[in-house]
Amino acid sequence: MFQHVFAEMNSMLDDIVKHYPSAHGSRKQELLQHWSLLRKMSDRIMDEWLAFEEKMVCLRAAGFSAESSMSDTELSKQGLPEKELPAYSRGQGYYRLLMYPEAIQQFEQVLQRFPESWHSCMYLGMSYSQLGNTAEAVRHFEQVLDLTEQRALKAVIYNALGCLMAKQADVKTAQKCFALAHQFDPAMPEPLHNMEACLSGIEMLRYDCSLMAWM
Repeated sequence: MFQHVFAEMNSMLDDIVKHYPSAHGSRKQELLQHWSLLRKMSDRIMDEWLAFEEKMVCLRAAGFSAESSMSDTELSKQGLPEKELPAYSRGQGYYRLLMYPEAIQQFEQVLQRFPESWHSCMYLGMSYSQLGNTAEAVRHFEQVLDLTEQRALKAVIYNALGCLMAKQADVKTAQKCFALAHQFDPAMPEPLHNMEACLSGIEMLRYDCSLMAWM
């Protein structure tokens, strides 16, 4: 059902992108109307999605879990109580919708309540990275390193920092980060791959998949 709706919306949007620059008169007005309709549909879908996410948070807070033997309530007791905040679920929703500025705003609110939320810092690091703000991305990823003792998570963060440094052409620092990532988790394949990719400048850097496993 959703696949069909989004296919139609994308088709309409492609038509606007293709024809609007050269459109005139009634055709231009028609395309503007289509754009207005798509915008309203997008806003409505976003609102419904965020409302759905907030209901899911309430269920998780009540201890409901159909996916694993450990509920989100139990996870909260292990250091993630921020997941019960509406701002947290809204931030996740915005992030999944690729609305990174809005996601940043929500996770900043979470940090005001839970300044030691490494999970929120990770989302902020990823959001700033997607927006091309390397300095802020690095700052929040480094906060994660300060907030966690989990070696596997530290490896993931150092790998991400290495990729950010490589994109800034700071090969020396990137290599140090990849080496630390490998040191914290020798079984993680990405750091070794990225070391070679960083030097060759040919292969693509890898960090998204390992980060998403923690989000």
